[in-house]
Amino acid sequence: MLTVNLLPWRLQQWRRQRQQSLMFLASGFGISLLILLLCGWRGYLVSQQHQAEQQQLAQRLGELDQQLSDQQRLRLQRDALIQTQRQQQTRQLQHLAWQQFWQQLPELMPETLWLSRMERRQGQLVLEGLASSMAAIGDFRRLLAKVPLFPVIRQGNVQRQPDGHYRFTLRAQVVEVKGE
Repeated sequence: MLTVNLLPWRLQQWRRQRQQSLMFLASGFGISLLILLLCGWRGYLVSQQHQAEQQQLAQRLGELDQQLSDQQRLRLQRDALIQTQRQQQTRQLQHLAWQQFWQQLPELMPETLWLSRMERRQGQLVLEGLASSMAAIGDFRRLLAKVPLFPVIRQGNVQRQPDGHYRFTLRAQVVEVKGE
């Protein structure tokens, strides 16, 4: 019988199997490494995208904050302008009311009544004058009470003069005219 030494063939086969196993192992390791690198790269790209979105959101938030502060500043300016306009309208209405009063004053005064002094101080209009009768003073006081500027009119001193006339003082409370 012929003896065949199978050792080199087995050794070659074992080396081939070992090479194949190492190749499979290296391929598996390489594929795993490649998958890990791809996953890492994908994670990096997602992270970069999230950072870019966060920066855009932060920039947009900053723009919105700036717009909000601009709107608040403009609202305050508008409110100040409205307040100034209301004050101006109130002054104009007050001026118009006083102008109407001064124009009506001769019609309010009876013919037998004369004013010698008018003074406005501390929310009051003080009227001093002479009248030929107490009825003329009463009529003047009633007519003044109809003027919207003077809700309350108080009669001060009334003195009869030697010539028969009455010296009188009226104090009219002045109110601010309200704009509507």
